[in-house]
Amino acid sequence: MASMLFAGCYDAPYLPDEPNISFNRIEFVEVEGAADSLILTFNFEDGDGDIGLDIDEVYPPYHTFNYVVQERDSEYFLIEYGQLSFNEPLILATSYGGEVVLSGNYDFDQTLPEFGCADYLVTTDLNTDPLDTDQVDTFLIKKNLFNKNIYVNFYKKIRGKYQLINDDFSQGGCVEFFNSRIPVFDKENIGKTLKGNISFSMLSQGFQQTFRNDSIMMSFYIYDRNLNKSNIAETPDFVLINITRD
Repeated sequence: MASMLFAGCYDAPYLPDEPNISFNRIEFVEVEGAADSLILTFNFEDGDGDIGLDIDEVYPPYHTFNYVVQERDSEYFLIEYGQLSFNEPLILATSYGGEVVLSGNYDFDQTLPEFGCADYLVTTDLNTDPLDTDQVDTFLIKKNLFNKNIYVNFYKKIRGKYQLINDDFSQGGCVEFFNSRIPVFDKENIGKTLKGNISFSMLSQGFQQTFRNDSIMMSFYIYDRNLNKSNIAETPDFVLINITRD
C-alpha cells in the first residue's frame, strides 16, 4: 500500500533521470484483530517523473521471473531440479506474446542451488490427476528484480552489529516479502521533473513478535520505469514502541 504527495512538477527537467530518495519518517500502527501497519515515508525527486508500476504490468521487463534454460539445436529447454547434465551457458528467458525473450546468462558456480521457493517453480500438468506426484515438475527460475520497484531490508542490532532479518518474514522466499510496487499515481506527470514524498505501508501480524523491544534499522531503494536504481537510504535506529502512533 502506497500513497504519494507531489511537492512540485516542472515542464523543464533540472534533475537527473535517476531517482534520489531520503528518509522522512517511520510509524507503527497497531490494529486489533488484524494486520498491523509499519509505514515508511520517504522523500523523492526524479528528473523525468517516471515513478510507479501498475499491477497489470507483467510483460518484460516487469515480468515476475525468468526461466533458466539451455539452448540445444536452436531450441530452449527448461532445467529441472536435480538435473546434472546440461549445456552451458544457461540463459534467462521468459515468454511473452508468443515470443521467447532472453535477458542474459544465469550466473552460478557449477552447482545448481538446493531446492527452495526462491529458486524453483513447482508445476503440475492440469490435464492429469493432481494426486499423481509423478506428474509434478520442478524447474529452475530466477526472480526478476524489475518486477518490483521498492525494496526494503530489515536489520536487528545484536551486540552492536546489524543482522539482516528479512527471512523472519519471508521464510526463505516461500512467503511474499514486503518488496512491492509503488503504483503510477498520475500518468500525466511522467516525463516531467517530480518531487514529493511517498508513504509505503507494510502489513503484518508479526512485527511485534519479530521486533520485540530490539533496536531495528531499515534500508530501502526504488527503481523507476526505465530501470534506473535510486540511492540506498536508511532509517535511524528505532524501537517499535517509540514509533507507535496513537
